[in-house]
Amino acid sequence: MIMVGSSIHTLRFFSLSLLVVSLVTLSDGRSVNIKNYLRNDLLSILCRSEDKHLGMKVLNYERELTLPIEAKISKTSTFTCNMEWNGRIHKLDVFNSERDGKVGKDLKWSIQNDRPCLWNYSTNKYDLCKYSYS
Repeated sequence: MIMVGSSIHTLRFFSLSLLVVSLVTLSDGRSVNIKNYLRNDLLSILCRSEDKHLGMKVLNYERELTLPIEAKISKTSTFTCNMEWNGRIHKLDVFNSERDGKVGKDLKWSIQNDRPCLWNYSTNKYDLCKYSYS
């Protein structure tokens, strides 16, 4: 009887340990942050990677969504977000391993009406605005 109870506790501890290890290895420490700078509009976001759908999120003005970058990123990994405001859908690859894989910091996006801008760690501003929606 004592061995059965002991075995159950050992199994629970082992299962909990595996869960903690799994949670720790999900992210490489970086993330993609998406901030709503649409002034008077709600931003609806639906993001996905090749194997994950992250569900619909709705952001008020100046609110932010954070997506962890998984540790097991392949050379072709992409996080794509469909974003809707003013009745129109806009698409943006918020992470593309070919473009962003060597960036050692979080990717911070400002979603604006005319274009998305990326945070510039040198100037501390959203002034990398060479990107566009598709």
